[in-house]
Formats: sequence, structure tokens, C-alpha cells
Amino acid sequence: MAKLFSAKVKNVLSSDTLILTPLNNSKQERVLSLAYLQAPRVSSNEKFAFEARELLRTLLIGKTINFWVLYKNNSDREFGDVSSPVFTSLIEYVLSKGAAKLRDNASAFDDEELLKLKDIETKARQDEVGLWNSKANSIEIIQQLTERDIDRSTSTPIDAIVEKVISGDRLILRFVLSKTRQAVVPVLIAGARSPRTGSDDQPAEPFANEAKTFIETRLLARDVKVSILGESSTGVLVGKILHPAGNISEKILESGLAEIADWQSSIIGAAGMSVLRKCEKSARQAGLNIWKGETTAKGQQSVSAGGSTVEVGKTLSATVSRVISADTLSLRLKNDSEITVQLSSLRCPRQSDASLSAFVPIAKEFVRSKLIGKQVKVTVDSIRPKTDMYDERIMGTITSNDGKNFSELIVSHGYASVIRHKKGDDRPDYWDLLIETENQAIKAKKGIHGKVPEHERVVDASENAARAKPYLFSFQNRNKISGIVDHVIGPNRFKIAIPRESLKLTLVLGGLANFGNRDDPLSKIALDFVNKRAYQRDVQFDIYGTDKTGAFIGNLYLAGAHTPLQTTLLANGFAETHERSVAQTKFASQLLEAEKEAQAKKLGIWKDYDPSQIVVEDLSRQVQNLKIEKKYYDVQVTEVLQEGLVSFQFINPDQKKLHGFMQRFHSASSSFKPLARAPKVGEFVAAKFSDNGKFYRAKVIAIDRPSNKFKIQQIDYGTVELTSLFDLKTLPSEFSTTAYKPQAHTVQLSLITLPTPTNYHQDAIYLLEDLVLDKQMVACETFKNPASGVEMDVEFYDPKTIPTDPTLTVNKELVKSGCAIVKKKGLAAFENLLKNEQKSLLELENKAKKSHVGCWEFGDIEGDEEIA
Repeated sequence: MAKLFSAKVKNVLSSDTLILTPLNNSKQERVLSLAYLQAPRVSSNEKFAFEARELLRTLLIGKTINFWVLYKNNSDREFGDVSSPVFTSLIEYVLSKGAAKLRDNASAFDDEELLKLKDIETKARQDEVGLWNSKANSIEIIQQLTERDIDRSTSTPIDAIVEKVISGDRLILRFVLSKTRQAVVPVLIAGARSPRTGSDDQPAEPFANEAKTFIETRLLARDVKVSILGESSTGVLVGKILHPAGNISEKILESGLAEIADWQSSIIGAAGMSVLRKCEKSARQAGLNIWKGETTAKGQQSVSAGGSTVEVGKTLSATVSRVISADTLSLRLKNDSEITVQLSSLRCPRQSDASLSAFVPIAKEFVRSKLIGKQVKVTVDSIRPKTDMYDERIMGTITSNDGKNFSELIVSHGYASVIRHKKGDDRPDYWDLLIETENQAIKAKKGIHGKVPEHERVVDASENAARAKPYLFSFQNRNKISGIVDHVIGPNRFKIAIPRESLKLTLVLGGLANFGNRDDPLSKIALDFVNKRAYQRDVQFDIYGTDKTGAFIGNLYLAGAHTPLQTTLLANGFAETHERSVAQTKFASQLLEAEKEAQAKKLGIWKDYDPSQIVVEDLSRQVQNLKIEKKYYDVQVTEVLQEGLVSFQFINPDQKKLHGFMQRFHSASSSFKPLARAPKVGEFVAAKFSDNGKFYRAKVIAIDRPSNKFKIQQIDYGTVELTSLFDLKTLPSEFSTTAYKPQAHTVQLSLITLPTPTNYHQDAIYLLEDLVLDKQMVACETFKNPASGVEMDVEFYDPKTIPTDPTLTVNKELVKSGCAIVKKKGLAAFENLLKNEQKSLLELENKAKKSHVGCWEFGDIEGDEEIA
């Protein structure tokens, strides 16, 4: 009697050959052929080969059997028999079913048992069972599934048999399409990517063999149901493999022997991928197999931003305060701090993307229109650490209060693409939904997936006064104009975009006095107040004038408001009215009433308001306390010129006559005679002012020969303008400078110059205007007539800052803000005597340079100069 062995049937190659494995789970395999038998070959699709193999496969796969070896051939191949509770001899069982026949050379064996086998075969032949049945159908084997087969599989999975396991994610399947039609094709296991198995020239990746064994143990030679979801770039089918125990993709991911195949997200769908990602996540967290070598250290879990500590995984309530780009937003939290959040897994068009740069403003505007000012929920998904290329950044998900995901909305309109992450990168749970949404946008050719638009050309109507003039008439004749606040320059100055007209302009709020020092705490509060309500918001505005820089003067209305923003600023004590300009706005009474309300409540700038206080006397006392031997004057600043010069009027009895004088002058101007000839430089004339069409006394200071225009300066207000001969008239003797002396005096700021036009010059002009224009100031004269056309060299003091800091001058504030440069070379004789003043200014300038503020933002614009 031959030695008896026990084993488990791993595979059935044909009805006469089994693959056996030991019961102790050893990886060793043993091939046993049934003695004396010859089965039809499945590989060559011989008649009844499939049915014969199926007889054994369905009976034995995964079962424990007993076997013994009867003989071996010259190549050491083992031949024997098998017994189980179902049969005592598998050889006899197979012969009786007609699943095999005796070998032609079986008679060479001298064995009494063989005679019994011949009798069994003879009976099967007589009964025409199995391969002896002449009517048995042949099976057609095709090399690929038809489109119809694939389409039907999505609703009704196809029955299949796992013929071979190539690796942990790739199988050879036999699809049983009908009784007479089958397909044997390779299929990728949907959603999983296992380590690559080895080849002759390349070793296996870690855990490749374990992954293959995992699948073999569960699927080899098993019945499965398959839904074909798609195919790879090389044409290999991707299938969802369903075993009675479940989806094999989930099982291998849970075991840590495969990772998610991200590229299959679009064909599996978001819902299916979500389940698979949870399986992968559990394996990663447990550090199973391929994830064993992955570091268990978590990434950064919190970050301090805007005075708040933000933790990964937390969901916060916030308001969208700024849209930086289509995928990056600034959010204001409940504690009034701000954080910058980039939407997880999204990449919006960038200016650096030449093919997509035209979409940058379109995508940003789409997000702005949907989100700015909205109450949202932000979930912190991760924190991107700082690198050489990127700043530290919160990566998050922004949803509406009812759960709507704005990332999905942006992608669905084609205004962002979805990032394909590398292995181990953080990604949100809804990443697959974004991929699905992106594919839909691609099919619909939406946004960046469609036709590239023309680059938007936007005209700046406030580029200069000449540019603004043609637009003024059109704006004046329109009731309310819709726009978007593109930038808040100051509490009373805005950059407005008008997308429908491809225009942008600067709007100055009418009726308000200019704001003071930008570094003043109240100015910062006012700026923040306006930013919260106006920045990037849809607004309406009307216009009734322009200033000399090309900025338009008018009223700004926030959404839903019937009165202009000026009333809110005045009511909160953030601003004060300007006596001359408040009368030009149709809301004069409302503005004055709002100002009175703030004064009564002593809000903001009115916190120390005392109506009985005589401002001029207080200023004189404060200046005298300085004990500096210089000449001080109370003045009213009326103009800031582009060169950085300032014009003012002395506050004295003569200046108080100006109002009545100008009323008489304007009334008589219609009768002024035209000039008999072109005026010369230095002559006095009556000049028409382009802002309001009225005439003013002026002096010709230059002639522009090419354009035949005259540069004039108003001698009572200091305004400089280029005008035509047509707008000049003779100045009558009753209004001459002898009848009433000029009230405007042009001065220079002591020891400083403004940056050049290419280096923040206009910013400096704006700041100087904010600090002095239309304000009562104290002018400290250091020298008289320092240059041609300049009456004084002065330091300006703001009466409001004298009580708290009597040494603070406007000159210092300009230097401190990087909007002025201290003179160092070629000093005049009198300037060399101002050593202490120059030293103080230089200290402030050095601080500004180190802080890279203003004109020093990108470095030293002076070069290697030395102090003279």
C-alpha cells in the first residue's frame, strides 16, 4: 500500500491534474496527475475539456483530500489517486463521469486494478456520458469582451472563473457568457494597486508575493461575478470583482497589501472610491504590510494664524473677507482675526500658466460673486508646511451652512482643476467626487476646459486728470453706477471696477475732509471698518466731480443702503465734513447731521470734542511750549502739487475776506474780456478751472509750445493746471493783485524730497494729501524763499497731534512711511544748519528701509550715497 498524504486542493488544471498545498499553509505546491488517465486539454479548448475540469473544480477547490502516489515518470512527475468523503477513488469517479479516458498505453501496466478501470470506462462509453457524448456542444473562446457584454455587466455582473492570479491586482478571468461562449482575458482589480511581482530582470517589490498569495488563497479557481467599469491606458479591462465574501478590492486594501489606484477614480465613481479609501485608511492607521514602513508621525496639527490657533480636523464658522484667487480665500473668524485658507486638492488658473492666464480674473470673479461676505463653515483638512517655494498654508474645505461644498461648485464650472496627489499626500474625503465633477466639466467644455477667452483689457479712467475728463460728463448723467470695490486705498478712497464696461476708476468720497496719518490707531480702525463692509463687494456709486489726480468725487452706496457710506463714517466718528465740498453733495444735510451725532456722543475723532475750545489759541500755546526759535504760522492748506510742493493760506483777517471777494469775482467773470494776445510767463490772468467751470485769478508759470497750452497757478488756492488760450481772460484792475493780494503761498517741505515717479511718487502724494490737504495746520518756517517760485522751507505740524507729540511733523510722517527721502547731498547753506532735524529724519528713514516700507519695499533706491 502506497503512503497516504493529506493536502488541500489549490487549483484544478484539468480533469486529470490537481495543484495541492500542504495543510500546514506552507507555500510549497505539489502537482498530482491522476494515474492512467488522459483528460481533454482546457488550454487547447478540446471538446468537453471545460466541462470535465468544472466537474473537479466545483467538487474539490479548497477542500481537504487524501492522496497517494502510484508511480513517477522519467521527469519525476507524480501520478496517483485521491480519496475524499465523496469518493474512494478520484480516478474511478472521473472515468465514470466521462471526464477523462484511460491512456493509450495503460495496458502496459500489469495491474489487476486496471481491468476495473477499463470496465468503468467501457460503461461510460456505452452510456455516452461526458466526452463520449457525440452531441456535446463545443465552446467558442473569444479574446475580448464585446461592448454589449461590457455594458450589460454594469447592471448584471458576468459570471467568471479566476484562471490565474498574476499579481495582487491583476487576474486572468474566464468569463462564462453562455453555455457555448466564453472569453479568457486579463482584468485589473478595480481601485487597487498592489506591489509589482518580480520578473527575470527585475526583483519583486516589497509585499508583492504576499499580495499575490492573498488573492490566490481567496480567488484562484473560484467563481466570481464581475462588472467591467472601464479600461487602462493600455487597454486592460478594469473590473469590480465580487466574491460571495464581498468585494475583493476592499479586502486587499484593508489588509495593507494594496493602495488606492487614484487614476481609476473617474471610472469607479465617488461613492465607490469613498468606501475603498476608508479601507485603505484603516490599513494605514494600523501600519499593515506596505504601510508598515510609513512614518507614524503626524503632520503639523495646528497653526497660529491671525491671532488664532487653528487645529487640523476642526470646523470653524467664518465670513469670507477676501478672495485672493479662485482657490485661496481670506476668512474672518468670530474673534475678528483673519486666516488664509487654500481649498484642498484644487488648483485654479495661474498667471504663470500661459494657456490659462486669461481665465485668472474670470475664475476669481466667479468665486467672489459666490462667496464674498458670506457666512461659511471651514474645515481644516491639513496644514501645508513652509518650503522654499511655498508659505505655510491652511488647506481646508469651505461649505455653506447647509452643507454645500464650494470646491465642487468651482470645479463644476471649470474654474479649477483637481490635483492628482502622490502616494501618502493628504487629500479630502470627497476627492473622488471632485474628480467625477471635473470629468463632467471636461465633457461639457466648461471654463478652463473650453475655449480660451480674449485677455481682458481694462481702462483706468483715473490714470490722470486728462484721462478722467472725458468720462466725467458720462458719469454725471447716470443715476447710480454698479461696480465692485477692487481695493480700499483709504477710508474715503476706493478703486472701483466696472467689469461690464472694462473700466476701473478711483473714487473719493465727497463731502469729507482728508484723513490724517495712516498709522494713527483711529485711522486703522476706520480702514478696517470700511474693508469689512466694502472690500470686493458689489456696490453702487454716483459721481459729480474729479480732482487734479484724475480721481472721481462722488457717493458710494453699499448693498441695500439708501444713503452713502459717508454718513456711516461720520456717524461713527471716523471722519469729519469738509466745509467747501460738503455743499457739493446732495446729501449735505444727512452728512452734517451724522457728524453732529458723533460729536454729541464724542465718538472717534470727537472723543475730546469741546465746542467752546478755541483751536487757534490752543495751537499757539502748544507751539510756544516747543521753545524753538522759528517762525510759526496758522495756515489752511489748499493744494498739494505733483512736485511735492504745498500751497496754503495764512489764517488772518485778510484771508477771511476771500470768500466775499470770490463771490464778486465769479459774478463778474462772465463780462471779462478775452486776451488781446497770448500771455507771457509771469503775467496774471483770469483762468477757467476745469473742475467746476468757474474762473479764478491765476499766474502763467510756463508755456507748452508743442500743444500751445499754458501752465497756470491759481494765486488764491495754489492749484496748477494746463489750459488753452480759449479758457484765459483778462484780469480786471478791480480784481488785480494790488486790489487784493494773492492768498496762496507755495512752500517746500524741509529737508525731504518725494520719491521719483517710478518709485511710489503717487503714493507719497496721496499720503501728503491725507495729512494736510484742506486742513488747518501749523507751518514752521525754517527759511524764506529757498528756491525759485517757493516762498518758504517749512515743517508742518498737525494741531491734533501736538498735544500728544509736539515733535511729530508731517515731514517725519512721510519719511516714516517710506513716502519721502531725506536730503543728503547738495544741501543749501540754511539746510546745513538743521543738523538735529536731519538726524531725526535719517533715523526714521533707516527704520523705514529696514522695514521695507513704501519706496524701500524692494531695496535701497538711492544707491551708495553718503551723508553730506
